[in-house]
Amino acid sequence: MLTVLYFILTGLFAFLTWQAFQANQKNRSSYTLLLLLVLAGLVYDVLVITLGRFVGEGSLLKTLNSGRFIVHALLTPAMMIFGFGVLRKAGVQWAQSRTTHIVLCVFVTLLIALGAYSDIIQLDLQSRIVADTLRYVNEGGIKGPPIPAVLSIIFLIVAGISLWRKTGWQWLTWGAVVMFIAAGMGMGDMFYIGNLGEVALGFANLLTARKFLS
Repeated sequence: MLTVLYFILTGLFAFLTWQAFQANQKNRSSYTLLLLLVLAGLVYDVLVITLGRFVGEGSLLKTLNSGRFIVHALLTPAMMIFGFGVLRKAGVQWAQSRTTHIVLCVFVTLLIALGAYSDIIQLDLQSRIVADTLRYVNEGGIKGPPIPAVLSIIFLIVAGISLWRKTGWQWLTWGAVVMFIAAGMGMGDMFYIGNLGEVALGFANLLTARKFLS
């Protein structure tokens, strides 16, 4: 049953990626490009989980799952830059400072480095079967909640509230809030809830990009 859900999720993320590609073609921007890369990475992420049971346990599936952790480590914090870019385009006061932009970029770089240490350098993949899915999880790295992902979502909530107060646009706020709740619920064998939250955030980010970056 979960495999069917992941086929659907793959289709949804592929649709979002195509829409983000079109948005970036319409108005080329580093911010929409970041959104495109993150969504493309999520297509890869859910596709590997979808195909896990068909590929079977072994070196090939392990290698494919390694890519999932690389994608999350390198791209997830980049969503903070996307959110900041939206705020700048929308004219939110605190996002206009060049110093603030530099501080954010340094902070994002540090989060990427932390994620790379935990999910790339310290990666220890072990197979995990849940329902009819087969994937590899990281038993190494830093224990506890993924700090880069959590801080990225919190930033998007703050950015969404700032955008809401400035323009009345609510989508970014609610998408990030749903993602935060889903991430908390999607621990362990309930991991698919986190992916559902990513769909909600993906749609919210795409609509926001069309509104302020096109």
